[in-house]
Amino acid sequence: MADNLTQARIGLEQAKIGYRQARAQLEAQALEAAYRRKLAEGAVGVAQSGLRLAQGSLEATRLRQTREAANASEVRQAEAGVRQAQSQLDDAQRNLELAGLTLREFFGTDRVEPVEVPVPRPFPAPAVLQAELQVIQAQLAFDRALRNALPVVQGSYSWYPSSSSTWSLSLNSRTLQPALGFSYLDPNPSRSSPPQDRLRSEWRVGLSFSLTPALFDAIDAGERQLEAARAGLEAAKRNAALQEQVLRTNLAAAERGLGLAQSALADGEKALGEARERERLGLTSPLATLQAELAAQQARLGLEQARFARAQRLLDLYRFYALPPSEVTP
Repeated sequence: MADNLTQARIGLEQAKIGYRQARAQLEAQALEAAYRRKLAEGAVGVAQSGLRLAQGSLEATRLRQTREAANASEVRQAEAGVRQAQSQLDDAQRNLELAGLTLREFFGTDRVEPVEVPVPRPFPAPAVLQAELQVIQAQLAFDRALRNALPVVQGSYSWYPSSSSTWSLSLNSRTLQPALGFSYLDPNPSRSSPPQDRLRSEWRVGLSFSLTPALFDAIDAGERQLEAARAGLEAAKRNAALQEQVLRTNLAAAERGLGLAQSALADGEKALGEARERERLGLTSPLATLQAELAAQQARLGLEQARFARAQRLLDLYRFYALPPSEVTP
């Protein structure tokens, strides 16, 4: 019974690990969907800025043509630039719609902002937990094989309250499961038997054992399986430590990329402010301001991409630990 209980607990723990893996994967996908929609919104903004720049360039080219400073070929190139910018905007809007549909599958709405998740503290990897359960299972099988080689002590007690009824209680050392029995024999009045002394109770004790080649083979196989399970556990620990180190290194690289993207955005916004001021003073044309606006918009998109990259590296850790983000996200 103890073996069956331990086996049931192993199955329960394995099911829990699988459940946590599936839940962590699903929640990570939902968070990634929110980030992808945010990126799609940024891509639409960049495409809109690109279209405004292309339209401004076309207007400037046509103005130059009226002054005979640009030819028809340059105008056609500017018109092609507008068509290409419009096509990019259409693609970005379609991608935004698809990202919204994906997000709606998870949350029921496409208006969900990405959630910042903290860096998780180290947790035992599921592969290590599974390997530990395999060691327990192999130890269980090995112990069972050893017990089969031990002698079995059988004891029983019988009590005869009458000549026709018997109570019995038996127990053996292998299962330790007591058995209680009662038997009743209806006396036959047509048959008589000479009077005799009748037993009131009796004890019986027996010892049995079996030593066969199959039994020794089972012990040897169980020992080998246990050694293999222990070796698998050590390998799982090494692999998990290496994988964790790689994931945290990738996270550190993503955080450095995020810092660079923040600096690039600050530079882009500063350049945009300077361009607007020069335009106000009449030192540059509106086209230069549109170019600075596009550069700043691209820097904003780059920042969102860097945030998404960092979030992906974080969520890789959550998947690795089979840790649902909802358990650590306030």
